[in-house]
Formats: sequence, structure tokens, C-alpha cells
Amino acid sequence: EDKEGIVVLKQGNPGDDALSALGFDDEIIDVSQTPNRSDFLAMHAVAHEVSAIFERKLQIEDFEGASNVGSKTKLTVNSDTDKVKQFLGKVIGKVTIKESPQWIKQALIGSGINSINNVVDISNLVMLETGQPLHFYDIDFLEKQTLSVRDDLETTVVALDNKEYEIQKGDMLIMNEDLPVGIAGIMGLGNSMIHDETRGLIIEVASFDMVRVRKTASRLGLSTESSQRFAKPMDDLAPIKAMDRAVDLLVRYADAELIEETASYGEVSYTPVEVSIQFEKINAYLGTSLTLETVMDVFERLYFEPKL
Repeated sequence: EDKEGIVVLKQGNPGDDALSALGFDDEIIDVSQTPNRSDFLAMHAVAHEVSAIFERKLQIEDFEGASNVGSKTKLTVNSDTDKVKQFLGKVIGKVTIKESPQWIKQALIGSGINSINNVVDISNLVMLETGQPLHFYDIDFLEKQTLSVRDDLETTVVALDNKEYEIQKGDMLIMNEDLPVGIAGIMGLGNSMIHDETRGLIIEVASFDMVRVRKTASRLGLSTESSQRFAKPMDDLAPIKAMDRAVDLLVRYADAELIEETASYGEVSYTPVEVSIQFEKINAYLGTSLTLETVMDVFERLYFEPKL
């Protein structure tokens, strides 16, 4: 933020390094993502790799099940296209818009994202951590509490960047009854964004067909943080993880109240996979001469729970 005059800092002493006084003197690991590692678009996945490489204990906060709370909801979510595997929505009737805590600001700035306010920052942080984009709608923007997905419209829409885009059949739109409110997996529409007067919000989290998102984003020339993730293979469990993490952070840092149960469309079935392989084949495939102890150690550091 550009300020004129004197800036009063909450910490620091005269003569301190500026980065230290501003609280931005942490270390940043710059990771180059290869095309086969789309999971690296999630910081939690990167953390698994980094903890294994440096032999450091993995430290990820436990937020599983945080969204399994709430009173009965009137919100409905649905899809008129088979290009949506899962669609989740949740009403948070009351939030407080304020400045984000320092650690959230640091996480965002270290990833090249500007801090806006606590609620917007939480949506961005959840995307960075889990790899799952999600959208927060101002609760007063959605007059009818219903969200659905359609891909059979030909229309012109104005996105949050204030530009017009021609929507063709096959492009997926998030609908509030007959009103388009988002280009699915890419960008929101209209004035749905969170602002200083926002009193509550509706969370939208979904799993969209990656080929469809990639084609729409390419044709519209819209490469966003969201489309970059949806256009690649994603964790099937990411929508639930993102909803859990969003509720967890909103309760802690946005005073979230009047929470309603999660509205859901579609279901993702997940069964952990057990892989069997002969030790000799590992070295033959990699062209290495690793010992059995080394291989087991690597698997354990990656939390693969290996068994002989």
C-alpha cells in the first residue's frame, strides 16, 4: 500500500532492517513446477515433498470436518451439465471484514498475491493451500439462494475485470436462477465480490471438467489463478478439503456466525489405492542402486505408509 507521510509500525526499533520491521523477513522456497506435477499447485502437496527432502516433520493444521456444522439451509446447488462432478455451497450469515493477521499476509505476499481484507485473503489462502479454487459471493448479491451450472447458453457477460466476454454453448456458467454470476472455474461476474460493507457470504466450491475449463479459458484469453488449477488434474477430495479449511479460517479470523449446513450436488467416491512393486524393479526403472533401507526411508518420509 502506498502511503504518504509517516507510517507507524506495530513492531521494530530505529535502525532495524525494513523487511524485519514490516514482518516480511521470512524465507521463501522457489519451486519450479514440472508439467507432470499439477499437485504442486497446492502448497500442502509441496509441503509433503519439502518435508521429505529436508527430513523435517510435516506440519499441517488439522481442519478435517470443520465444515460439518450449521443449521438447516435454504440454499440449493445443482448442475444441468455432466461436466460437474461435485458442487458444494454454504451460507455464512455473518462475518466481520477487517485486516488479515500477519501470517496470512506473509503467505499471500510470498506467493505473489496482494492482501485485500481478511475474507478475500482467506479465499486466496485456501486456494493456495489446497489447490482448490473457491468463490465467495456477497450474500446480498444472490437475491435467490440457489446456484446451478449450465453449459447451453449463448450470451454476453461482464466479468469482475469489467470486460465483456462472449459465451458460447459448451462454456459453463454459474447461475443464480436465470442470472449468470460466474464463468465456471475461471472468473466471477458482476458485483459479487466481497467489499467493506459485506455482512455475510455464500461459499461456492466445485469440481469442473478440466478440458472444458481449459478450452473456455483459452478461447476467452482468460488465464486466472483459478483456471490454471481447474485446467489440470486435481485431487478429487480437494472441494471438501477447501470447504473445511474455509470454514475453519472464517470462524477464527472473520468471526463467522449464522453458519448453515453444506448444500451438495454430486458425490466423489474415494478409495485409497495400495500399490505393490518388487524392490528390484525400482532400481531397474530409475537406473539407480538404492538400498532397500533408503527406499523405505523415502516412502516413510513421504507418508506413504510402506509395508514389506
